Amino acid sequence: MSNRKQPTVFLTGATGAIGSRILEHYLLHGSEVLVVARERDGLSDEDRIQALLEEAELPRNLRRKVAVLEGSITEPRFGFSRAEYGRVVKAAEIFIHSAAVTNLGASAEECERANFLGTENALEFAHVCQREGQLRRFAYLSSYAASGTAHSGYFPEDSPPTKPHFANEYERTKYLAEARVREEMRGSLPVVIFRPSVTVGDTKTGRIASFNLFYQVVRILGCGMLSHWPDLRGRKVNIVPVDFVARAIYRGLEVAWALGRTFHLVSRNGCLLRDLFDLVKVFPHMRIPRLVPLAHWSLSLLSQKEQMIHRMLEPYLLPYLNDLRLETRNAERLLTLPVISPTFLRRLMEYAARAGYLPAEVFRPADALP
Repeated sequence: MSNRKQPTVFLTGATGAIGSRILEHYLLHGSEVLVVARERDGLSDEDRIQALLEEAELPRNLRRKVAVLEGSITEPRFGFSRAEYGRVVKAAEIFIHSAAVTNLGASAEECERANFLGTENALEFAHVCQREGQLRRFAYLSSYAASGTAHSGYFPEDSPPTKPHFANEYERTKYLAEARVREEMRGSLPVVIFRPSVTVGDTKTGRIASFNLFYQVVRILGCGMLSHWPDLRGRKVNIVPVDFVARAIYRGLEVAWALGRTFHLVSRNGCLLRDLFDLVKVFPHMRIPRLVPLAHWSLSLLSQKEQMIHRMLEPYLLPYLNDLRLETRNAERLLTLPVISPTFLRRLMEYAARAGYLPAEVFRPADALP
């Protein structure tokens, strides 16, 4: 840990997969972190944050550097009391807006309220922090999917596509929110934008706070819900370890040249579905569907119930298998991009099994890896 004074951070989305890791990263570097959270599933805002930090095995002295403020990004001033609002305005040197609805099946209303209105509220809050406090960076966590995954294409880092094709409301509202942030970037607000790809577990341990698209697809394809599936083993989806994302954000908010830039936080090679299908075989109680060549694929191979499941799954997965070519010049200037390997994929699945998300039966020996 550096001896120099670390910035005070204000963070939204601290209970999410990325936000929780950002919180850990700044605490480990000595920062005081103020987070906005709310009660959920019978747990108070404070209990939710402390549970995440206990899972991360952070020492108590670091956990005490967190101040949890109950509120919601969808409310003006996040619903804070006058005293809480004033505390954030005076203290925040870095404002990281990570909170969003990330469910790809969420409605337009849900996504607009959280992703667009929530970002509008964050921008307004950030302007006050800049004007009346000591804010020096505003970080917006967008997504590589904000470029639109319904069509293949080349996506630069420092500008959005002119004619995006969205696969769902999540992508559409993240695009609109990023556009609003870009308007403020052209003004006086000191903005840095980060676009992570599908975020998965830690490089060394596989640990992650919540299981998203990648894990959901593995569970559906591996639990016998579908008897057949089109053979997409030649396709790939870009996944990125959560610890890399946190380190890149920390670095991007530290270096002067990153101001006003956008970063595709992605892996160098992505995840080839062939590797994923081969790996599922290592888990003896997972039942993958029979793979059918694309030329012979038809929904008629599935029962009516399976067809319903397939229609639910298709909007989640298939757009991410398009040929999305992402510029990474800015990101590679920050850090070396991670490489996805079968060993890393196995680590992810083992953690998901230990956490109870995937079947937890005994795995085959490591030397059974393809």
